[in-house]
Amino acid sequence: MNGTYAVCLFFVISGFSLSIGYLQSGDDRGLARMAAGRYLRLAVPIFVICAITYVLMVLNVIPPPAQRPSPLDVFGNFTPTVQGLLELSLFSAYVSQSTAGSYNPPLWTMFYEFLGSFMVFATIAILRPLHLRTWLLGFLFAILAVYQPFFALFIAGIFIADLFGKIEDRKSRNLVGAILCGAGLLLSFLPETGSRLMYVAAPVCMVAGVALFAPVKRLFENRVGDFLGWISFPLYLVQAAVIYSFSVRGLDVLASYGFDPSAQRWLVGIATVPVAVLCAILFCPVNDFAVTLSRRFGSALFGRGREVGRYIGPKSRPA
Repeated sequence: MNGTYAVCLFFVISGFSLSIGYLQSGDDRGLARMAAGRYLRLAVPIFVICAITYVLMVLNVIPPPAQRPSPLDVFGNFTPTVQGLLELSLFSAYVSQSTAGSYNPPLWTMFYEFLGSFMVFATIAILRPLHLRTWLLGFLFAILAVYQPFFALFIAGIFIADLFGKIEDRKSRNLVGAILCGAGLLLSFLPETGSRLMYVAAPVCMVAGVALFAPVKRLFENRVGDFLGWISFPLYLVQAAVIYSFSVRGLDVLASYGFDPSAQRWLVGIATVPVAVLCAILFCPVNDFAVTLSRRFGSALFGRGREVGRYIGPKSRPA
């Protein structure tokens, strides 16, 4: 139940998927197309979910903070305005770490995802031609792990993608992957919050282990994994709107029927999961449109060509 750990996994996977295509192909124009469309890829779905949240707040479907239980009363302590909506969803979410005036609390990650993406593009463009790039990536990761651990995770993703194409022996790859999976699991159970072992070493080991260890990797290469990959970003975006509207109102309804607070939270929590998944599915066309738009924009600037962006498994959808 550690949301920060899940975000750290997401950052490593982003670094991996954004870099592996270019590391394998060296297609400079393909990299330029991906970089050119990156803002649109993120901004379109973020604007839509913020606009939906704005409407829910204005219509009082999301109740004001004073009418919400703790800790759900922290979000939305401001008057929603169109100017604030546009400023957050089109600009400040990507360049500012401030959460004041946010229409979607999970968007704190977009500062790292947006800047981290361009850090990935710049890093692979500079280091790919170099023979010592693996060592340089490891050194850069070590430095950032000390001073900027969230950004270090993107470099770790590149490092894993680089090793992914270099360990050719199947037995060696599976052995290394199994060890890393075990290490990632053990480190993820560390009790200290804020530990770099938990939030840097553990997700890096886990992603590397799954990428290299074929038996575990196959667990994700199926229709269920395909579906979860398809809804993952939409689910991340819609969860707050669902919780602050459906879940909060659900607590009020159950309270009116005399349910005690513990029962209210259990029942609403269980009901929130399918509602959030359904809303994520309904939001997927927005996300798919953003993918298509970003690719067409990149192609318009740098010409069409084969896609060398995110690594896409045999049955996965573009994220």
